[in-house]
Amino acid sequence: MLTRTTRTTCLAFLCAALLSGPALADSERTMDIAAGDLATALQRLAQQAGIELIYSVDQIKGLRTAGVHGRYTSEIALHKLLEGTNLRVTVHSSGAMLIAPPSPAPADAGGRQSDSSVPARVNLAQSDEQLAARADDGARVSSTEEPTTLNDRVLEEVIITGTHIRGVRNETSPIVSLDQTYIERSGYTTMAQLVQSLPMNFAGGFSGASETAAFGNAAAQGQNLNRGTGLNIHGLGSLSTLTLINGHRVAPAAEGQFVDISNIPLTAVERVEILTDGASAIYGADAVGGVVNIILRKNFEGAESQVSAGMATRGDNSSLRLSQTVGRSWSGGNALLVAQFNKRDPLDARDRNFIVDAGGAPPDGPKYLLPKRNDKTLVFNINQSLPEHFDLTGNLIYSHERVRQQNTDDTATMETNSPVTDQWSAMVGLGYQPFGDWRFELDANASQMKTLTDFTDIDLPTQTITFLIDNYRDKFELWMADFKADGSLFEMPSGKVRLAVGGSYRHDKSHADREWIIPARGYQLHANDSRSVRSAYAELFVPVLSREQSVPFARRIDLSLAARYDDYSDFGNTTNPKVGLVWTPVDGVDIRASYGKSFRAPTVYEKSLFTRGLEIDNTTITGLDGNQVPIFYLSGSAPLTAEKSRNFSVGTTLKSERLPGAELTATYFNINYSGRISVPPFDDGMLFERGVYGSLITEIPSDAAAQAYLDAALAKGATFHDQLYTGAAGVRYVFDWRQQNAATSKIDGIDVSGLYTFQIANNTYDVNVSYSRLSKIRTTLLADTTPIEIVNTYEQPLKNRVRAMGTWLRGGFASTAALNYSNSYENASVLPRERIKAWATVDLNLAYDFSHLQPTGPLNGFRAALSITNLFDVNPPYATDPFYSMGFDVFNADAVGRYTTLQLTKRW
Repeated sequence: MLTRTTRTTCLAFLCAALLSGPALADSERTMDIAAGDLATALQRLAQQAGIELIYSVDQIKGLRTAGVHGRYTSEIALHKLLEGTNLRVTVHSSGAMLIAPPSPAPADAGGRQSDSSVPARVNLAQSDEQLAARADDGARVSSTEEPTTLNDRVLEEVIITGTHIRGVRNETSPIVSLDQTYIERSGYTTMAQLVQSLPMNFAGGFSGASETAAFGNAAAQGQNLNRGTGLNIHGLGSLSTLTLINGHRVAPAAEGQFVDISNIPLTAVERVEILTDGASAIYGADAVGGVVNIILRKNFEGAESQVSAGMATRGDNSSLRLSQTVGRSWSGGNALLVAQFNKRDPLDARDRNFIVDAGGAPPDGPKYLLPKRNDKTLVFNINQSLPEHFDLTGNLIYSHERVRQQNTDDTATMETNSPVTDQWSAMVGLGYQPFGDWRFELDANASQMKTLTDFTDIDLPTQTITFLIDNYRDKFELWMADFKADGSLFEMPSGKVRLAVGGSYRHDKSHADREWIIPARGYQLHANDSRSVRSAYAELFVPVLSREQSVPFARRIDLSLAARYDDYSDFGNTTNPKVGLVWTPVDGVDIRASYGKSFRAPTVYEKSLFTRGLEIDNTTITGLDGNQVPIFYLSGSAPLTAEKSRNFSVGTTLKSERLPGAELTATYFNINYSGRISVPPFDDGMLFERGVYGSLITEIPSDAAAQAYLDAALAKGATFHDQLYTGAAGVRYVFDWRQQNAATSKIDGIDVSGLYTFQIANNTYDVNVSYSRLSKIRTTLLADTTPIEIVNTYEQPLKNRVRAMGTWLRGGFASTAALNYSNSYENASVLPRERIKAWATVDLNLAYDFSHLQPTGPLNGFRAALSITNLFDVNPPYATDPFYSMGFDVFNADAVGRYTTLQLTKRW
């Protein structure tokens, strides 16, 4: 039964749909296409105007354009882009626009020349919707044959997130797309900055998939050896967000906890697509919370050099990044090579007064809130057509990273470690399209993530080593083979019924070990496990009704059905279905809904945590008499079973001619977990909430009983960390803080995004707003305990987060301002409860493209950008931390402050 919130949300969507006017006609619209490489400009035009462009790669190779800015029809905008070239435009009967040089008259048997204006090999530049709706690979015609349909062309492979069916964008699930234009305007220079700015992403969680995780209460943050950055959509956990590169899996970091995206160069990225709905029936069980697909650039012609230098206005946190991109296209394919070097100096907690005042920055030595980084990355992409309807795709990514971390505690002991990480992934795919629109694909990919480090504690006054772990190795390997076939089954009056079927085999292997030198504990095996997963899947797309059938209040109805069978070598098998529906009652209004089930087996890491044995620490919490009382808390893992979930979402996308250039998308999501794998929250007032924690808290009557409990645990192989230096003295409670299957977890919320582009005189304005609201993450820790609300509490996902970007364009000048907002919330980890204030920061990015000033000459292709994040240098709101005393919430704010970056780009 739908809750009141659900009913209200659905009613709001329906009312908005009925009140909305007809769709914006395909007439004049605002264009914003920078000067530079013509191939890139044509791609931008296709995306902004929603048109199809057919052209020969060889014929536009090396050509440049002065760009176009303002309100134009798509045809006029195309003519402006082609000014100064010998290319002409012909509008095909299908609506596509053919770009080619003027040709002589056609030849006949009497010796007259033949028409060769239609190229044998073409590129298709399209909007995202048309890419999905039209792209079919593999068909070929001779150069003298006039095409009758777009399916008669050889097209580039199209990666569509959320579906295995070519030619179909699965609009039953919402997708957020961040393209190159968005990335440029944001001013961000790293992938980590980009994803952390997203309101729907949470920087914390079980594994602490962020650089600051080392100073937050993330149970598995110690496994994030290289301080990598991952994605955690809606705070459901990084293990519930599947991260792909070009639609393929890659080896994760932190012993399999998340995919580290920090080393992927933004210059190599065409776009980032985020599917904010469960997709286990499409991609596998770990896509329950969403999918992030990082799509690499392909159609790049020429060379691009880029340098950026940044510096915080407080402290020595400076950075330097150099990148070089080289691309080439030919009649049979294209290739791209990107090389990047990046270095960054650390951010010392002693350079932030609010951390010093909170007691989180000891004066005896450094404390790196952000570590020192030095990394090199290489990205290579290639696509090639082969004879007899075959084609080949491949990509390779390699990165080498060195990180330096130092942390001084209150006892003047400095911990140092310098992890070295090598990461690579390789994919090769063979495609075959023998008849019609049916295509067969066989892909193979392999990847590896390997980190090697040590941990050394030095007593600063005496300069003696008090603790040493050597050769700490973390290695994760992934091999996968995937076969897929897709095409049309038959045609209905409303369109083609499309089917995709396939199967895959995946093998995961994790290994971690270390040498514990001081104290002398010898060799320790941290993790050594593997898993194989065999899968089969099917997906069906049925266009129930179409515009051409003229049914009242049903301009379109599309049905999507999917199912996936996964057989785990260690956790049995499962079948997960998903059904989705899109209804367009009137032009400009899309209403969608989807429902699916998921089954997620514990990962290799989660399994291995149980085998590592029990860890016991002592600390203090507030007792029932108001005084501090020592407790034992247990770390590690209880025995685990698989978690299951049900996903439901409903949403709408609105466009209207009443407000040209505007688009609004809203989605309500609801997820119900059973047996969700999690770690109970650590609450200083847990003794006052025994109904919430139940048997997770055990009472100990005396010191003797506490010592006996500790001795018995140690005898069974447990490890004790005496943080209080008092042993078992005074301990009266044991808190089970281990990873375990919670009884239930219920999550719901709303994602809203709005776009609006308009023009006044020669000025173009663009507004982009993203809002994420998490209404609840309500969890019962045990079957007989009281539910606990996690949202809007310390180091947990917040209820409301907003990012609003506004851009002003005039000529070659672009100015973007962005507002980032997080609401106020409660710190329940201390007593009395503490209110943490709301936090708002402003980012500014100023850029000028000198090609507008000088279409030819040395300044052509040159762009300069100045980016300032946290323009007003606003400190994060104060929060009391019971462990690290950092003075702020490291998962919901950052301590960098104002940061200025100058970026110079030259296209050759």
